[in-house]
Amino acid sequence: MNLELIYAEIVRGNAELVRIREALEARPFASGAPAAKPASSFPKSDEVPMPTEVIADAGNVQVHFGKNKGVALSSLGERSVAWYAQEPEPRLGNNGKPFPPRPEDVLLRNAARTIIHQKRGTLPSAAAPAASTDDEPISF
Repeated sequence: MNLELIYAEIVRGNAELVRIREALEARPFASGAPAAKPASSFPKSDEVPMPTEVIADAGNVQVHFGKNKGVALSSLGERSVAWYAQEPEPRLGNNGKPFPPRPEDVLLRNAARTIIHQKRGTLPSAAAPAASTDDEPISF
């Protein structure tokens, strides 16, 4: 092959790459791919849902996965606790239906939510766990 043919092949290939790049830039995303989610900072305390069940000793609940595995929630910072309090993306089975949440995930999520809402003072008074365990009757 001489140099002129090689140069012509390179120019043709480059032109095709330019057309592909232009076509990709014209569309926000590929037809089957979802749009990219904006990167979110840690969740705001206002966005933390109420616990479905108030956990009495929420600070002693330990994380059961990830880099904080075995660490009690009371030992973590506010940002970490707020992250564990958020509702995760559902895990989908092969049929496309979500798996039910695991009990340890629900416990951790409710404990984190309990801690946040206790600190904010936004737990309903009937739902707040009892601070004392005195069995003495209260006279009115």
